[in-house]
Amino acid sequence: MCVYHKGMIMTGNFLKQVILRLDFAGEINRSQQILDEIKRAVSDVLPEFETRDIVSVEMTIDQTQKTTKEKRFKSFLLRNNATNNSIILEPNAIIFDLKKYNNYEEFKGLVHKVISNLGEQSASIKVSRIGLRYINQIIIDEGNPFDWTKLIKEPLICSLDFIEDQNELSRSVGVIEINKSDYYVKFQYGWFNSEFPNPIAKKEFLLDYDCYSKNETDISFIFSQIEILHKEIKELFERSTHIKILQTYGR
Repeated sequence: MCVYHKGMIMTGNFLKQVILRLDFAGEINRSQQILDEIKRAVSDVLPEFETRDIVSVEMTIDQTQKTTKEKRFKSFLLRNNATNNSIILEPNAIIFDLKKYNNYEEFKGLVHKVISNLGEQSASIKVSRIGLRYINQIIIDEGNPFDWTKLIKEPLICSLDFIEDQNELSRSVGVIEINKSDYYVKFQYGWFNSEFPNPIAKKEFLLDYDCYSKNETDISFIFSQIEILHKEIKELFERSTHIKILQTYGR
């Protein structure tokens, strides 16, 4: 990623986390055969494997009583301890959680390796929700923590005009939610302040894009849906900043 700042070119990747969550209308096939095939497919980037016992509690409250239902299930985790990247396979969901993200093409390749193995055995299963989230934390080592005129577009930083004494500010994060025809967008931005609740002292800015679709679809259409959400996030990033992005978000 290239950043034009005060007439100079700075380089750095501010993308701190990418999360893709796929929820399914029924239980996916997590047989030992499928797990072995997925483990082999991603072993070069996610070599570690573990099983976790998960307990979820569902509470229902009506006018007369409160009902609690406990559900136990196994979660399978494929992980790279060096990069802190992981894939979690739950009975009804798959979560890709990347802390070290190089580029979109590499990300798509990883998703394809998992879904192609899963789809061969679960072709009829429906995807009930697809969520793609890109969390950017732009951190500059020096300078006024409230001066972002060369990096962030004016509509996202003008709220500072409301603050009488910026030295007293400890956090300022805005939320924009948009309903598109086929998906939803939740965009959070602002001074997230890693040292909260102390007053803001570091030059840090959050750009958190969360796009999701709740349209039920065949597993074979996952990639076209991901492309749509990714394109929306890429365009929002370009509208939010003066930062020139290269391979990180793809073309």
